Amino acid sequence: MTLSAAPEPQTGAAPATRQPTKGQLTRERIYARAMELFASNGYEKTTMRMIAESAQVNVALSYHYFPSKEHLVFAFYRNFTSEFIDRSAPVIAASARLEARLVGVVETMFATAAPYHSFAGSLFATAASPASPLNPFSSDFTEIRDSGIELFRRVVDGCTPRVSAEVAEELPFLLWMFDLSMMYCWMHDHSAHQEKARALLRQSARLISGLVRFSSSPGAGSFRRQLLALSSLIRTSIPLPAPPPAGPAT
Repeated sequence: MTLSAAPEPQTGAAPATRQPTKGQLTRERIYARAMELFASNGYEKTTMRMIAESAQVNVALSYHYFPSKEHLVFAFYRNFTSEFIDRSAPVIAASARLEARLVGVVETMFATAAPYHSFAGSLFATAASPASPLNPFSSDFTEIRDSGIELFRRVVDGCTPRVSAEVAEELPFLLWMFDLSMMYCWMHDHSAHQEKARALLRQSARLISGLVRFSSSPGAGSFRRQLLALSSLIRTSIPLPAPPPAGPAT
């Protein structure tokens, strides 16, 4: 199943110069009710019929806007990523230290995801299967994944310690994977304020900063080559998005 064909939900406020259409309002209402039901019942126990009834629309109309629950989750990922990236901008601008930027950006992710912690496990569990279009490494996820990697390119840009040019090419992807792993740690952490995940973040960020500093030293050539080879192997194993369908023959 491909998720790219679903109509894009528009859950934010409409521009002041244009009122939202009836269709946009309906889409927003379906999405909002789905998030409420996921929070109260869990993802697995929530059905499209339940969502339609809560949004006071017929099931056929709900399927028009969101052909499946997976499309609703995909919309959640897209909205969440956009908000997380926007909120990260002042964090990156506040310090040039890589460790501070990394801790700040991941903490921003935790804060953005906080309203969904109660059902995040069941929601993100839908992405666990390698065959799922919601898998962060799937071809359907390309746009969202690229946005996340670009965020960490901004984290790396101009940071201290200095990052060598060759490492700077791969480091944003590696940091995106680190961010993904921290999300999984956070959503399964039921300690007070998810302090275990936060302690892991702080210690890991310090280690990453130290490794980056080491990677720029003259004697770290072998380490750099192994790091770059590993990153390239993982990155090039990610499926590419399917090409657009060919137009009619002329």
